[in-house]
Amino acid sequence: MKSLGIYVHIPYCAKKCAYCDFYSVPSCETSRAYCRALVKQIESYGKKSAEYIVDTIYIGGGTPSYIDAEDISDIVGAIRRTFKVDKNAEISIEANPGTLDGGKLAIYRSAGINRLSLGLQSVHNDELKMLSRIHTYEDFENSFLLARLEGFDNINVDIMYALPGQTPEKLAETIRTVAALSPEHISFYGLKIEENTPFAYNKTISESLPDEEIQYKMYMDTAKTLEAHGYRQYEISNFAKDGFACRHNIKYWKCNDYLGFGTAAASFFEGRLFSQVKNIDYFIEDPLSVFLIDSTEEITPKKFETQYVMLGFRLSEGISLGEYRLRCGGDFISKYGERLKPFIEKKLVIKTTDGFRLSRRGMLVSNYILSEILDFDED
Repeated sequence: MKSLGIYVHIPYCAKKCAYCDFYSVPSCETSRAYCRALVKQIESYGKKSAEYIVDTIYIGGGTPSYIDAEDISDIVGAIRRTFKVDKNAEISIEANPGTLDGGKLAIYRSAGINRLSLGLQSVHNDELKMLSRIHTYEDFENSFLLARLEGFDNINVDIMYALPGQTPEKLAETIRTVAALSPEHISFYGLKIEENTPFAYNKTISESLPDEEIQYKMYMDTAKTLEAHGYRQYEISNFAKDGFACRHNIKYWKCNDYLGFGTAAASFFEGRLFSQVKNIDYFIEDPLSVFLIDSTEEITPKKFETQYVMLGFRLSEGISLGEYRLRCGGDFISKYGERLKPFIEKKLVIKTTDGFRLSRRGMLVSNYILSEILDFDED
């Protein structure tokens, strides 16, 4: 059987963060109806599920922990009824520390959820307030300890850097404090000012961002500190203890099949890339409507190759020559060898025993490297 990942989008938040451009709404009035619609959409895939075994489930948002935990349990139950779910499946849920309690965590565990992703961002309450987060560091610490008490032994913590006015010293304190709690996984993302967000319209925010030299120092210093605490970098923005890399996200970077359920969710399934419209009301009204599909694209071999190389270079292991031949056909060195030479000379790309990978410095300029070696105009 072929393996399959499932993503479920919960588009509700207690409050919209000033930097966020993900599709969500600051309310949960319609969440019960939305979850019923989700169950209906999931169950509609019964006939297509026979060939697949689900080995990862990821419930994201929005803030999944904001809505009733029983609704989350119902969604997981619908997936189990509809699909064959591997007994060792990784089942993740995102949570905001300001929306968690022991009761919710207990229900998640009963439903079989075994991985928790906590959106901390910073241990400094002034930085959290600036980001318009609804929680404090103390809320996070309480949620983390509650999760441990409920038996969660696979916890990710999200941290952001390059915040307005942030210094390397304040970031280092965040990293040391989180590492001391010893979560199994740490995601470390640089703040991006996205269009049509409150941050994008705030000139003070853009003017107070750390410059490129400071951001470089923040990234390199943090990577070294995390490695010293036993975290291996396996992707540009992700660090994990041995055996705890996020299996679901690796599906994205490896271009493996995944199905997305819910408004705004994307899928890569049976050779097609498609996404659903960003409209909760439409989804609730008819979750099986063909008009919910916002865009769809047949992935040609050329487009697949471009995606495979682009996403593969995000991973610390990089591109395997053998795997490239198996997934894309042809010879990687014949096509990309000359293009990679200047980056190898600058030690931005490193030759491995079976392929190529980006150095840590190369990861920081990965977009530039990829724009130089890939034929985007031919897709």
